[in-house]
Amino acid sequence: MGDASRYWKLVRIDGGGNRKILEIPAARSFFTQLFGELTNDAPDGDIQRQLMDLYRSSSGESSLLAERCLLCFISEILEQGCLKLTRRFGEKYNFHCSELLVFVLEDDGKLLPAINYQCFSRQILQSFDATQGSLTAWTMIRVKQHPDLNKFLLERGVYLISNWAILNDTQPQQLQRILKDFHTLGELEIQSAQYLLQGYHTIYRVQRLQNIRNKIRSKCIEPTYQQLEDIAQYLKNQTGRLFDAETVRLKLQKLAFQLREYRIYVRGGYLPIDSLDVAFEGNSNSLLEKVPPTPIEEDETSDEKAEFIQFYRHQLQISLKQALAQVTEARVRKLQKKGDKARMFLTALELSQCQKLAMNEIADKLGMRAQYTVTKLLKLKELRTDVQQEMLIILKDSVKEQAKKYADVEALNKLDEQLTIFLLSEISKIIENAESQSRTAKNYLTTEIFTERLCEYLDIRKQANN
Repeated sequence: MGDASRYWKLVRIDGGGNRKILEIPAARSFFTQLFGELTNDAPDGDIQRQLMDLYRSSSGESSLLAERCLLCFISEILEQGCLKLTRRFGEKYNFHCSELLVFVLEDDGKLLPAINYQCFSRQILQSFDATQGSLTAWTMIRVKQHPDLNKFLLERGVYLISNWAILNDTQPQQLQRILKDFHTLGELEIQSAQYLLQGYHTIYRVQRLQNIRNKIRSKCIEPTYQQLEDIAQYLKNQTGRLFDAETVRLKLQKLAFQLREYRIYVRGGYLPIDSLDVAFEGNSNSLLEKVPPTPIEEDETSDEKAEFIQFYRHQLQISLKQALAQVTEARVRKLQKKGDKARMFLTALELSQCQKLAMNEIADKLGMRAQYTVTKLLKLKELRTDVQQEMLIILKDSVKEQAKKYADVEALNKLDEQLTIFLLSEISKIIENAESQSRTAKNYLTTEIFTERLCEYLDIRKQANN
């Protein structure tokens, strides 16, 4: 079993976001009376079955204390799940374990649950079915299914579904649209991918469905060597081309990666792409290196890259200014139909973004009922999203026009979707930084580009109307 104290020590997050261990004496006393001195040798499964019986079958304090012991155990497994995700993805996708723990460690350690809210640990315990597996396994599954945690990971480019599950639930008609519209592949490449997916479904998915009918449930694991061989034979029958099992496996992984990129994108996640400066310093993702119009001398290439980077940086500023003006004015026009709301919106926007006042302070200044009414009026997240979309349209048009100097139109058309993803990634960094600073709302923070340009625009607008 290991350390019995897992059943009376709760892993939790304090008000400052720090990990703490809270020992619960009542749980310890109850657990010790129930299991005596044999607890360090008894299997967790046996202990948990007895606690589950008490939790579900008894009443009063015994039920509450049994629940509390199980919730303490769950808190440790939740931490292990977050640590596992951090070890696997944290360094590459730039997040820490503490950023995950805040989503799952909500338990306050009290015996009685809150009246109007059920913490995540209690949701896990209530939904646990001992006949389907262990409490540890079920807790790990629920960690990966947590909606807010998944949203956080998606924003950093992590999509917690295996390659084989992605391929398993992608429909052929979806595949054609994704590869054509998102990845801008040609007809032959799309057709080859469709045959590959059909082979995967014919061999892998059919056998998986048979297992499910026979009540054999499991994750979508990597295909066996025989399944890969069978898929290879399917491809030969369809195309006349024979591949070995390893080639089929690599082709399936490549296709799954393309589908994963699309799913991250449509769910609002971040696709990690190198910055423009790095790209033009020799990275193979460089737009110019991907589509050189003609062979040119090294010095000329270097000059053109420097020229393009300078143009891009200038256009990024211009597109942000134009997008802020368009989106803000559109919001003002809409609010002018609602009495004094347009003036209040502009004032609240300046107070929150330029003077860094908290929402409750703004509410006091504007005579509004509470801070949530200011939040509802500003709709900052919606405003930033609209600015992001406008920036993408403006910036993409100007960058494509400038790139024609270095690449032919046909080559640029092939890169159209990649350019969209690249620019959206660059713009998203500006928006994410603005959101991060908005959440802290401290006036000692360095002003970032989004807020700086917004405040410049509001100042110019005010002067023009005076």
